[in-house]
Amino acid sequence: MAAAVLIFALLLQQAHAASSGCRGDACSSGNAWLQLHGSFNKATTSESTFQPVDGGMGRACRGSSPGDNRPSYYQVMPAGSGSLDACKDECLADARCKGIEYSPGRCEVWTRTEGIQASIPLNGFSCYSYGEPETTLPPRVGQWEAVDGATNRACRGASRGDNSADHYSVVRGLFTLADCQAECTRQPFCQGVEFSPNRCEIWTRAEGIQASAPVSGYSCYRFLDPSMSTTTPYPPGSFEAVNGGKDQACRGASASDNRPSYFDVIPDVSSITACKAECMKEPSCTGIEYSPGRCEIWTRAAGIEASITLSGFNCWRRTEEPGVRSCSATNGEGGATDAICAETCSYLDADQWPCGGGGPCLCSGGATILPTAAPTTTMRSTTAAATTATMSTTSSTTIRATTSARTTTAAGTTLSTPSTTLDRSIQALESSNSDGVFMYDTGSGWLPSDIYTWPDMIEAVRLMATSGIGSLKLWLGDTNHVYGLVNVAAFLAQCMQETIQYNACDENNWSDKAVVQEAGGATYSAASACGQLHQSYQDYSCSPEEDALAGGKMACDVDPNMEMRAYTQAGWYGAPAKLFCAPKSKVPKAPRWDYSAPWCAPEDGYGHVPPFADNVPLDEYFDYVNGGGSCKDYQGIKTGGWKFTGEGCVDGACPNPDAPLFGQPEGREDLEGCCWWGRGVIQTTGTCNFGKLNFFMGKRAADEGRSSIYPQIDFCKNPNSICDPSSPPELKWVAGMFYWLNAVQPYSSGGWDYIAELKKWVDNGMQKGDRSFINGASGIVNRGCHNPPNCGTGELHAATERAANFDKVLEAMGLMG
Repeated sequence: MAAAVLIFALLLQQAHAASSGCRGDACSSGNAWLQLHGSFNKATTSESTFQPVDGGMGRACRGSSPGDNRPSYYQVMPAGSGSLDACKDECLADARCKGIEYSPGRCEVWTRTEGIQASIPLNGFSCYSYGEPETTLPPRVGQWEAVDGATNRACRGASRGDNSADHYSVVRGLFTLADCQAECTRQPFCQGVEFSPNRCEIWTRAEGIQASAPVSGYSCYRFLDPSMSTTTPYPPGSFEAVNGGKDQACRGASASDNRPSYFDVIPDVSSITACKAECMKEPSCTGIEYSPGRCEIWTRAAGIEASITLSGFNCWRRTEEPGVRSCSATNGEGGATDAICAETCSYLDADQWPCGGGGPCLCSGGATILPTAAPTTTMRSTTAAATTATMSTTSSTTIRATTSARTTTAAGTTLSTPSTTLDRSIQALESSNSDGVFMYDTGSGWLPSDIYTWPDMIEAVRLMATSGIGSLKLWLGDTNHVYGLVNVAAFLAQCMQETIQYNACDENNWSDKAVVQEAGGATYSAASACGQLHQSYQDYSCSPEEDALAGGKMACDVDPNMEMRAYTQAGWYGAPAKLFCAPKSKVPKAPRWDYSAPWCAPEDGYGHVPPFADNVPLDEYFDYVNGGGSCKDYQGIKTGGWKFTGEGCVDGACPNPDAPLFGQPEGREDLEGCCWWGRGVIQTTGTCNFGKLNFFMGKRAADEGRSSIYPQIDFCKNPNSICDPSSPPELKWVAGMFYWLNAVQPYSSGGWDYIAELKKWVDNGMQKGDRSFINGASGIVNRGCHNPPNCGTGELHAATERAANFDKVLEAMGLMG
């Protein structure tokens, strides 16, 4: 079977090479298999190209929105119905062509003036836009990592045998490795490069380059970009790798037990993730075996108990323990897909729509997909390249509040700290040498954070260890205060990686062109305040149990007349302005931020326009926004202003992406009620989470006769209070510790218990070379489990940096030399 598949693949790739015009010496150098597959692009950026819309495959083209599919937008071309390449040729023959939609036997050539601006998921269809490639995005900045030594290595996907043409595109005309790597940084989804003379492979496989093969004359490098998502909120079910997973074929009771009755074969499955999604649909599925193009769904009652080594195969066992569930789409209502259901239901309860209550998502198993928490905040950064000698290159940082939007339950294991241990912990923190611990990157150097300080953190520790939230309290040790200090250090290590290094309190507008290509909407829309990447922050509801605890409703009410402006924004060259919200009567249509123009004169330069003060009257600011103002949004602005056209705007409004699973089938074109963006050291987001803060430690608690840490702060009337400079400075820390108390301290899964592992690491001498504890804690925060990638959500991101942060804090505490 494997031989037949390989022969068919070779024939297919040879046919593709022939039809693509592989002539002369274009396919003469290097390994023949490597030369005969992959899509081919020219390195010349001025030439028009075909670009996949929302990934291209499995997508049907649309106009301005997913529901916009007028017949006048396209022509059906029978001559192009035979193949995707033939359909592209029909497009090339029409000067008006803006893109194509292809399915076997049908070719649509799109001539809509504004082009293809949206798509919908539809099996068997492919959607590609045609035009000049994007050239306005600055190059990404990151580090290059040699894969298996790099030299004489060809890049591969999940294993040495995984070299699917879908993993990369080929760019010719690049004669040095440096040129190939530079081309990678100009492409928003590039994960790495494979280079040989006159041939450059740009790898865009979502899981990145995970293996290599020995091929003379080739080199393979992985691109580590801090702008790529640090979290994977979509675990398709819960899986663990069998004997490492990679290069393993599944077996039953023993290595020789491989009865065909144990599994069903699903052909033409494109990835391990897609194979896991198929498993999620089958209640009796106990695991998967995946090799390129072939997916085995194991249904053996006793599960997968063994495996054998077999190159190119992957074996994963499904581990739905109590509290773990898998979710998939039962129909397409509201645009539901398996991926959207799995992501959305990872932070909603089983009886909340769309995961229950007659919604389009069917979930099986326990109460949440992950028994602890989904990953926390995700960072995106883009770097503006220096285009003149006077323009400095500044790192852009944006904070994605994808995980904080997940509602957090104030219940669980109660950990208490004796008063003597508490006192010793606080004394140790107060006597720590904290200079240089909380630093942020300015783009040209590192400075101490003026938002997150050591004394404020100590006060938050004191409050959360004594008062806590509900029954939950920050644990500072039993009788040994060192345990508590290590718990605090583990928390701070994550905060330093996720937020402090960017010196941000409010969520940034991170909906750049790459995000818009993935999710829809307009680039850097002001409506990002309403929700980014298919989220609607004002529509996060709490569970019925939480509502019952609150006597009716836990979440904050949405006030359509609420208006406010964030306190912080990203600091890169041309970074979008602060998020804000306003009723439609004051800002009728949401604009977008244009980070490329106009240029803003410096403070001592000709034509300088003084920026608004932080406390500018909002009516004055809204008038400025409505007028398409520029260069006044924040101190030190270099370029940028508000626009109501281009980059996804329609009829003078620039929407954010739709959020169909939150009752928003179309993107928001206004900012009414959109005041619930992420805030704090681990972004607190959405009406439910702010409602919990108010119920447990805010004004509502005081009004209803319960103890309250902040009796004067109404988090529902003023969610901005977390980042308000006039609020208690420890508040931004307290909001983040709320997450830690719920997700990390009580974590226990697969025989790994957070508190037990913490104690074991301390008792074993706190060895710097032993990363088992901090990597486990980092995995919980970053990937939702203690041992990524074994939970199927990807590798731990920035493990080295998180561990270094951990060491830095412990050294400041005097616990590590």
